Amino acid sequence: MPANITISNESALITISPEAGASLRSIKVNKNGNSYELLSGGDNEHDPSELPHGEGSFIMAPWVNRIRDGRLVTSDGIHELPMNQPPHAIHGLERDREWTVKYVSESSLELEIALAEPWPYAGKVEYSLSLEGSSLIQTMRLIADENETRTFPGSLGWHPWFNTTLGSDLVKATADVSAQWELEYPATATGKLEVTGITERLQQGTRFGVKEVDGCFLMNKGGGAVLSWPELTMTMTGSETITHFMFYSPEHALCVEPQTCTVDAAQLADKGFADTGHLLVDRENPLIATTTWSWE
Repeated sequence: MPANITISNESALITISPEAGASLRSIKVNKNGNSYELLSGGDNEHDPSELPHGEGSFIMAPWVNRIRDGRLVTSDGIHELPMNQPPHAIHGLERDREWTVKYVSESSLELEIALAEPWPYAGKVEYSLSLEGSSLIQTMRLIADENETRTFPGSLGWHPWFNTTLGSDLVKATADVSAQWELEYPATATGKLEVTGITERLQQGTRFGVKEVDGCFLMNKGGGAVLSWPELTMTMTGSETITHFMFYSPEHALCVEPQTCTVDAAQLADKGFADTGHLLVDRENPLIATTTWSWE
């Protein structure tokens, strides 16, 4: 039978569902004798085989965000991916599949999954989580199979749904962003980068209204994001491959998504646009991305 796994230390308790896409179901942080649930739905019962929409945190692999018309542009041609949110192929293929647990200890976990059709390239994704003090460190590795002779585009990211309140006032978001990618209906990247009003608000720190933001932002090198509730503050940083953050404010949550590229990066890069975060993977060059979430 499928089962959830918990890892913990004196600072936090994390619940993960390997069968439901290796998703995070709960992040309970201990502070001053109180326990605070950071993820939407975190206090619910967790069916280990299914992550409800709008809850927890799921991983995005082997691509993040949206690919327009499901057209994956590669050096060996255009591959058609299923449009699971027409006209887009969205958020990769691994969030609904069962992952294999490779190692588990009291405060750490390692999982992996083999890439499979309709993804046209052979390989795997490795995913590790570790609680170290007051930080959750998550690393994904997108690795080409030793028999895969082709180079392919790849991207990795996390899609958490954070609670907008921990009991009192709304969360405030601050981010070291430089510009926002223009998206035209329906959320398709045009290739234009601009300093928007929301860019400036994030630089200074802001609270978002419902559906006020749904955009992808280029980070300054080494930049991160900070979520500040009255009860605690969480800082989100990443490896140098984390070049973008997506911000989305649905009715019940705030999504702050560290990822390695922008929306539709392969198509934009093919058209000559810069700063997309588009990266290629082969047997000698895996894509490795780490995001660290620290609270105080």
